[in-house]
Amino acid sequence: MRRLQHGIATWIEDRTGIGYLWRRIVSGTAQKHGAWLRTTGVACLALILVECITGPILSVYYTPAPNAAFRTVQAIEQNSLGHFLRGLHHWSSAALIILAFFTVARMFFTADYKATDGRRRDVVWIAALLFVQVSLLFQLTGHLLPWDTNAVKTADVEAGIGGNVWVFGPVIKRFILGGASTGSATLARWHGLHVGLLPLLLTALVGLPLLAHRLRGEDTAAEVAADKAEGFETEPYYPFHLAREMVVALAVFLVIAGMALFAKTPLEQEAVAANLDGYTAMSEWYVLPLHALTLVPPFNNVRLEPVVTFLLPAGIFAVLFALPFVDRNPSHSLRRRPAAAAFGSVTVLGLAGLYLFAMLTEKQAATAPNAGSGPPASSVVASVVAGQKLYQVQGCDGCHTIAGKGGKGGPDLTHAGALHSDRIWQIDHLKKPDSKVPGSTMPPYAQLKKDDLAALADYLVNLK
Repeated sequence: MRRLQHGIATWIEDRTGIGYLWRRIVSGTAQKHGAWLRTTGVACLALILVECITGPILSVYYTPAPNAAFRTVQAIEQNSLGHFLRGLHHWSSAALIILAFFTVARMFFTADYKATDGRRRDVVWIAALLFVQVSLLFQLTGHLLPWDTNAVKTADVEAGIGGNVWVFGPVIKRFILGGASTGSATLARWHGLHVGLLPLLLTALVGLPLLAHRLRGEDTAAEVAADKAEGFETEPYYPFHLAREMVVALAVFLVIAGMALFAKTPLEQEAVAANLDGYTAMSEWYVLPLHALTLVPPFNNVRLEPVVTFLLPAGIFAVLFALPFVDRNPSHSLRRRPAAAAFGSVTVLGLAGLYLFAMLTEKQAATAPNAGSGPPASSVVASVVAGQKLYQVQGCDGCHTIAGKGGKGGPDLTHAGALHSDRIWQIDHLKKPDSKVPGSTMPPYAQLKKDDLAALADYLVNLK
């Protein structure tokens, strides 16, 4: 039996080299000091694996279209297994951001970005910085997919921040939204990024540096001596540190699984005109500090807003990116790096303060009555219903198609609200079509009463 097992193992090894690869991965040493803090990389890899398993399963039952996305997510939630898988996917994405920020902070304060006796860590450091950015994009694009009120409103806010950047703002906003406003093009674009490009980038940014670091093999005598000079005691990576990484990865997964089972995965009302009018969303937790700065004078002025939403984050990222190349202080001890200690402390405390400030101010704004924001939701619902009846009475379905029903003489209005979500635009277009669509052959409806025009406009805006 042993000879058979040995023969099979030899046959596989001769053709794949997997045994050699495994020996290279588990070779080398790891520092005992702060060993548990150095386990987040494998935990991130485990969470990405969860995302890459649950995401495709959920995609089978999801339709990335404004008129169907919310209902498909609702159907997923009504199934116990679907609820669990969606919870795993949602909370894993949030945990990735937390672990990514923690990893960057840990590497900064312990100077793990520095080269020591030939061991270059700049690629790992840069990959960690990029991993934070891609994790944020992953969460941001996934947040829109349920197509509920909070998702659409916060997407408008994020696009508005990009649109305020000097000179290039309009181009950035149109690129983000895929058009002039949040609609079907936005959902299709963000869905494509979320399920296609971003998972590959996340896997590469966390997997390749980890693999490259382990494939280096045994540490040289100079590297071991350097660790001892810094006062760091080392131990074999396998089985000691590998066991720590497995324990932490399992613990993180169990926490995520518990939240998926017992915590409510966010899902609000469907993003239709009746629910969006008068709705004010609170910024997502991962961008709250950035939004808090836009509430502080003078940066609450739209002209100065890009200073804190674009220049400040870009400046911090540039400083961190350059650290492995400009920091010549050989010490890893924080006490011997006063400038790094001051910069890191100010950044962390500043983020914490901004987070608390934003929680207090934005939560109050999100729950306060929205004076002057439009008619009550119940009034809008009645207006949409009245508009639907008027659409049929006026014979609009003789020229236009909605959800496959109607005439072919005019444009398909199935997603009219996604194309033009502005109620005023719809009213002006009804009154004088060629003023909004040059060359339009649609007859004007200026003779309709003001309330009837408003009802028709509400109905059209609701078609998404």
